[in-house]
Amino acid sequence: MKKSLLLLAFAVVATVGNVKAQTTWDFGTWTTNTGEPTSIIRNNLALVPGPETVVNFGAVEANTATFSDGYAATKRFKLNGGGFTSTGVNTTPTQRYIYFKVNGNSEITVWYKNGGSGDRTLYIGTGSAILTSKVYSNSTDGIIYTYQYTGPAADLHIYGDTSLNIYKIRATNVGTTQLLAVNDVKKELKANIFSSGNKVYVSNLEAKNTQISIFNANGSLVKSASSSVDTNFEINNKGIYFVNLKSDAGVKSTKVLIK
Repeated sequence: MKKSLLLLAFAVVATVGNVKAQTTWDFGTWTTNTGEPTSIIRNNLALVPGPETVVNFGAVEANTATFSDGYAATKRFKLNGGGFTSTGVNTTPTQRYIYFKVNGNSEITVWYKNGGSGDRTLYIGTGSAILTSKVYSNSTDGIIYTYQYTGPAADLHIYGDTSLNIYKIRATNVGTTQLLAVNDVKKELKANIFSSGNKVYVSNLEAKNTQISIFNANGSLVKSASSSVDTNFEINNKGIYFVNLKSDAGVKSTKVLIK
């Protein structure tokens, strides 16, 4: 009997140990305000309005909404516009976005509504590449969107192609968020990254000494090199890998599959 209880206790401890801590930003607990005029970190969440011409980003106001999981919201956080300009690209937010750091694999859930009619897109990305997106057209429905991030430590950005209202965000494995200046957001490199068989190929590098890092799905670094010319890497194990490029000309992150 004692042996059975001991085994049961060990199983409970092991299960608890495997559950990653969750961080929740419920905007119903935030103080009502008219917006953030400058970049700021609040409750370990970075809020970036962008250029001085952007107004009303991050306004928190009373608003009720219900969601399919029973969550009843009392306030909303308003993006009040898209995360990129008409001359920008959707991979690289430069205004009206939020981000937080994760230490590796993370489950991210966003409770939100469209800010108006027509198709509107929610993006989750690295700041230089889109990881996932959700297109929805109905502004009256509360939307719950969950994304499983697998990869190395990263700043995960949340933004829209136009106005969205966010009521709550929850994420696991959250780290300490550092505030970056808008000018620190670099353009996406035009380099080509692809896989074939058990190799990863990188070509069309735009700058000398481009740092190439390849991570497995657990966030462990498996290959790293600095190159100025086309190159390739042999990967011994099958699975999903993340290829990150960084140089003075910009950055790029791509997911590839090794078969």
